[in-house]
Amino acid sequence: MIIRNAHLSHFTSPLGVNLEIKSGESILLLGNSGCGKTSLLKAIAGFSDLQAGEIEAGDKRVAMLLQNPFHQIIMQLVHDELYFPLKNAGKSKEESESEVTKIASLLHIEHLLDRDISTLSFGETQLVMIAATCLTEADIYLMDEPTSHLDPPKIMIFYSCMKEMAKRGKSICITSQSPDEYCFNDTVWIMDDGVIKGRFSANECPEVFERYHIVLDSTLVNMRLKEIAQ
Repeated sequence: MIIRNAHLSHFTSPLGVNLEIKSGESILLLGNSGCGKTSLLKAIAGFSDLQAGEIEAGDKRVAMLLQNPFHQIIMQLVHDELYFPLKNAGKSKEESESEVTKIASLLHIEHLLDRDISTLSFGETQLVMIAATCLTEADIYLMDEPTSHLDPPKIMIFYSCMKEMAKRGKSICITSQSPDEYCFNDTVWIMDDGVIKGRFSANECPEVFERYHIVLDSTLVNMRLKEIAQ
């Protein structure tokens, strides 16, 4: 997928660069709240129009996890929520059940399959909807702040799942406000006020972050610990 001469709606400046989402690539999109991360994902997914420019998707299919997972719940039970996109794709019951079992195991949510979604915590619901998104047949997966309500062990589990998806040739774009997650991705895009300010490989981090005044969470914690120790 290629994004050319794009200008997001409600922003004064265009993206500033042409973007390409490659097969098997995992991209981390960083930026402060309101900088346009969600707007860019929604434009890629076809949920909103660009003010200018074009998105060349070809025959690529796109699936998106919304920032608020409660906004895309369809079914009442966890199992049924995961089963729905497979049934909708016309897969057999046997194949569908196998896929549900696999993704539940990968995300460590087997114990939630018989639960009513309304009884889950936000983090549990987020994992369930991540699973449902992964079970949607697509070539490009857009994840809008999927780790915002996950604890560190669950974040590791999420990225393990994304790694498996990338191995299958799926393209992944993940928004986050946690720059520490760069180490789980191939590429990092820095966004500010609707503009892509920088693009670089994860191997160039965290040194490049200094140029964009981005401080790692780990650095902030160490700074705070030193303050407390004084």
